[in-house]
Amino acid sequence: MKLPDMNNVFVTHKDKTVSIAQHTRDLSMPNLHGGTTTMREIAICSPNKETGENMSIWFYGQSLDSLINRLVEVRDEIDKQN
Repeated sequence: MKLPDMNNVFVTHKDKTVSIAQHTRDLSMPNLHGGTTTMREIAICSPNKETGENMSIWFYGQSLDSLINRLVEVRDEIDKQN
């Protein structure tokens, strides 16, 4: 299954590709976001980015501090692997 084209920023740390994304999608039932859900996630991409198989994913909140803290966790995880 090929992943849909989404709002991703790709960066590299050591030999790993990291995806930083915020995806918003409409839902049939309204919620706090007026009928949309926002997913904020950082992923260490698998060698096969087309399928998304075996990706490690971290979610982050709306604040800059939340994003920075998760990026530090992702960097530390990559450093442990290498």
